[in-house]
Amino acid sequence: MPTAIRSLNWPHLLLLLALWPYAALTAEAGWSPDLVLGGGTLGALLWLMLWERLLPLRQQWQARPAELKRDGAFLGINAVADAAAGFVLTGLALYGANLQPEAGLAAGLPPLLALPLAIALGELGPFALHRLAHRRPWAWRIHELHHRPTKLNAANSVLAHPLNVIWNKLARVLPWLLLGFDQTTMLWAALFMQVQGIAVHANIRGSLGPLDRLIGSAELHRWHHSVIEAEAHNYGTAIPLWDQLFGSYVRRPGEQPRTVGIFGGQVRAAKARDP
Repeated sequence: MPTAIRSLNWPHLLLLLALWPYAALTAEAGWSPDLVLGGGTLGALLWLMLWERLLPLRQQWQARPAELKRDGAFLGINAVADAAAGFVLTGLALYGANLQPEAGLAAGLPPLLALPLAIALGELGPFALHRLAHRRPWAWRIHELHHRPTKLNAANSVLAHPLNVIWNKLARVLPWLLLGFDQTTMLWAALFMQVQGIAVHANIRGSLGPLDRLIGSAELHRWHHSVIEAEAHNYGTAIPLWDQLFGSYVRRPGEQPRTVGIFGGQVRAAKARDP
């Protein structure tokens, strides 16, 4: 087998390909949107954790039992936070429908156009908030929890402050509601983005090759967690579009940051605000 093919991150690629039959099968079975989203996210997490054992990038990044217990607790906590944000969004959607019952600008778009547009717009708000969180002490106070681990793996991808989860969901879904995307488009855009959020943290060897110019990859996202401030960019997770447009795209094929965690400037800022 050619070296270029062997070096691909096949677990990530196969996971993305599996979303299409998963969509067809769950539609045929009549699953609810919550079940589709929850089942797909949990399935992706377990799939990637399996391959982290088989093809780890760094053995020292393997999740330990105590860390899995911590990450499992945050998975549950943040599921509640996500549901709370969903409740707020449902209320806003109903209120908006009463004020402006006509279809939005995205209503009626063909799926091949609607889905990539929904993903791009759904990434923009979280991308902007992510950049803000690295620049404003009040936001960093919330976001820094996600950067505390000195290893990256699928399990600790869910390690985030509940407020971080809530603001990301609101920033992602509100534009969809305002523009009138249909429920199916929103569901599959959300699942793609959640799966990507796990996959870009996975401790698996290989890359997506030139495909990571279009979609997020672990090879790209590891730079975001670098302890060297000049490397810690790539604020997007699902796609790199907004990093490319706003000058924060870091792509170094075949290279990895030496150390991940919280970089020095963030540590100093944290100490400066604490009594």
